[in-house]
Amino acid sequence: MATKKRAGRVSRKRKGRDVEGTGHDAKIKQAAATRKALLGDFALEDAHLYRALRSTFTIYLGNETTDIFGEGAESAEPGVEHNMANRFELNLHMLSNIDPNRPILIIQASDGGYWEAGMQMFGAILACPNPVTIIAVRNARSMTSIIPLAADRFLIRPPAQYMFHHGTWTFDGLAQEGATDFFEVLKAREMMLRIYTTRLKEQGRLKNVDEKQIRALLERFIEKRIDVWIEPLEARNWGFVDGVVSGIVTRAHLAGKRNEKRRAEMGKILRTTFKPDELIKQWAENYNSKSIFAPTIPTKSSP
Repeated sequence: MATKKRAGRVSRKRKGRDVEGTGHDAKIKQAAATRKALLGDFALEDAHLYRALRSTFTIYLGNETTDIFGEGAESAEPGVEHNMANRFELNLHMLSNIDPNRPILIIQASDGGYWEAGMQMFGAILACPNPVTIIAVRNARSMTSIIPLAADRFLIRPPAQYMFHHGTWTFDGLAQEGATDFFEVLKAREMMLRIYTTRLKEQGRLKNVDEKQIRALLERFIEKRIDVWIEPLEARNWGFVDGVVSGIVTRAHLAGKRNEKRRAEMGKILRTTFKPDELIKQWAENYNSKSIFAPTIPTKSSP
């Protein structure tokens, strides 16, 4: 009887281990652990102060807290700037060190901002070992239309729209500094157009069109409209956006692996060496071709 009793105990334990090892029980345990983590004292601080949740691998890419009822400059949306960029890169690095393979979701809610800070974030995404998905919940416009193009998957949630343009440039300084700064403007413009063109060449309705024609189309749109606004579904048809999501974002929406080809093409643009004489010549040719002072050739009158 002792033997049977021992056998019974062993049998019950083995049975228990089998049940606990099923996928259903594993999901229940994981869900319980996530709820416990979200109810922890640090959860609100993580989300609101540091803009990242370690329990869900989510980063909130929004603006710094401002005085929304004030009349001063601090009440305006600061947009993409150095504080946002630095925190974003730190959050990516932190999550990657916890698990370099787990997909990261970035919720983007910003109306654009500074080129340098935005390109820091662009490069940080390309360097991240994790699969990265960005969903734009406000307008993906100006600088925030460029940042998501580095992600392995870019989603947009209506009524957010996509908008691209040449942006604005202000300068105050010495004449020599102005000349140098002008070259940097041309370089940023060239890099931006290459990023857009590369994306549209990858997918969408223009993927079989020559790159020069895609670039000319983009420049023509910007020339006519200045700010080119595109509806979510149209942005997906163009190829800027990978998908449109109007409901709950689930794990199925996230990129499960890195888009190595996309990252390589975008990284190649960042590593390009731009020569001042070539960019200035290109700008001058484009400017002269549209000059209102271009001479006209008189035509002979009919007899």
